[in-house]
Amino acid sequence: MANLTEDMKNMLGTQLSFLATTGVDGKPQVGPKGSLHVYDDSHLIYFEHTFRQAFDNLTNNHMAAVAVVDRDAQKGFRFEGTAHIHEGDDLANDILGKTKIFERFPRAAVVIIDIERIYKLDNTLEAGVQLA
Repeated sequence: MANLTEDMKNMLGTQLSFLATTGVDGKPQVGPKGSLHVYDDSHLIYFEHTFRQAFDNLTNNHMAAVAVVDRDAQKGFRFEGTAHIHEGDDLANDILGKTKIFERFPRAAVVIIDIERIYKLDNTLEAGVQLA
């Protein structure tokens, strides 16, 4: 597992993150995840409620990448790892029970991503350098 720094946590807490997955046909899929946030030092979490492309892709191929960038600072990070879907289990019920998600959506799940690799996305010659 790779661990998040305070700078990474702050960026994830203040900037919009994008989740990238791959379908069984090999086609990439990317989209914003407004609920994505830090779960702990080595995991990211988001709440799944659309159950469309990203969910289907993660069901078949658990590999995920998350990119977050501060456009003004021209700095960012990419986190790669394995996603675990929790729906209707104790973990999902505990986490989602503390939210108001079911007031808006009839179905929801929790997706936790193990952070296995971290890359720099700065607008410098260090772009793409693996940090962990």
